[in-house]
Amino acid sequence: MKCCVVSTESELLDQCRRILGEAVPEECELFRSARYSEAPDADVYIWDFSGDPFIPVERPDMVSRILFVVEPGQLDRFRRALGTLRASIVLKPVQAAALRPFLEHAFRQRQTMPGEQCMTPDGESRDERDDLLDSVLHANLKLQEYDQSRTNFLARAVHDFRAPLTALDGYCGLLVEQQMGSLSPEQLNLLRRMQHSIKRLSRLANAMFELSVGRRSKRELNIQEADVEASISQAIHEVTQYAQQKQIRISASVTQPRQKFLVDAGKIEQVLINLLENSCKFTPKNGSIEVSAYPVLYEVGDRPQSMARSFGPDSDAPPSNAYRIDVRDSGSGIPAEYICSIFEEYTSYAGGKDRSGGGLGLAISRMIIDAHHGEVWAESSATGTTFSLVLPYGGPLSTLSTANTSRRLHSQAVAASAKKVPA
Repeated sequence: MKCCVVSTESELLDQCRRILGEAVPEECELFRSARYSEAPDADVYIWDFSGDPFIPVERPDMVSRILFVVEPGQLDRFRRALGTLRASIVLKPVQAAALRPFLEHAFRQRQTMPGEQCMTPDGESRDERDDLLDSVLHANLKLQEYDQSRTNFLARAVHDFRAPLTALDGYCGLLVEQQMGSLSPEQLNLLRRMQHSIKRLSRLANAMFELSVGRRSKRELNIQEADVEASISQAIHEVTQYAQQKQIRISASVTQPRQKFLVDAGKIEQVLINLLENSCKFTPKNGSIEVSAYPVLYEVGDRPQSMARSFGPDSDAPPSNAYRIDVRDSGSGIPAEYICSIFEEYTSYAGGKDRSGGGLGLAISRMIIDAHHGEVWAESSATGTTFSLVLPYGGPLSTLSTANTSRRLHSQAVAASAKKVPA
């Protein structure tokens, strides 16, 4: 299947690339074009109306193969341009939950025999079917508008919620430092536990706020050369108390990057804390968590296997272009049917072993990694779960391969002379 993204935004292309890799069970060629006039022939199109406000009204057959991405403020203008034609619409900011059904439907249509495409249920006329389609498209658009209104309300509520949390954390810090008088060891221990809980609650509130507004406003990353060993050590330190309560052993091995590692260190620490907290929560008492970090040779659409090929310090290792971090735990596994959607917002599944966290910690982690033009995913088995992330050294992963990218999954790891990091 061929899919063309008509847009100048790399974020939309990255989303389509990821969803196609997860939802479409076949080789898929993905193209990007800034304008309709330059777009190659494709089976389906993801069309950014904001970047190219043109609708091929003279070709209704083509409009049916397009998912239009529209700014809420441009919706009336889009409807006027559309006229009487029917079209699939998704509002910005684009959510994976809105993109996936369209791409899956396009794949199913492609697999359907041409003679079957015109068939309708017994007793149903074409007009009735078209009326039903109109109702579904209208309901879909209304649901997106309601979702955005709800999200805006949540963002305002969480913003007000964070202020007293910050004050509470400050007051607790004053008491821990004994600036208001001396305390007994038991009192200090209790205050430290309170402070740890306040920080976890603050991170949860920040995650909810970021999920609410993160995709609605462009936020500049503080990109600098980072000390990956220090970031991993700090993340482990943040969850140490949580791990000690369950007697979980955390170990780490780090192979330093072979090039300058340019990231927003604070954001990457947040991702690592989210992943470690998730592992601590679902790892049983006396379990273990291992953090591994090493350079990799990575290609667009890649998803390296858990047991990547290693190279010794004296081997002729290929050059690396990215950096990978794995968080492997001995906790409960993730059901196969949820492994692809666990990082999406609002994802959850039944039972006490729901590792999605309601779509908060893992969803915010993916948003941060996407902003760095990297990838994050999970692999699970009966013996535990591994969360992995890959970050490019000096630019978007989309520049590491051609625009015509198939869904090939391979890489080689470069993990030489690993250095231990104290837990």
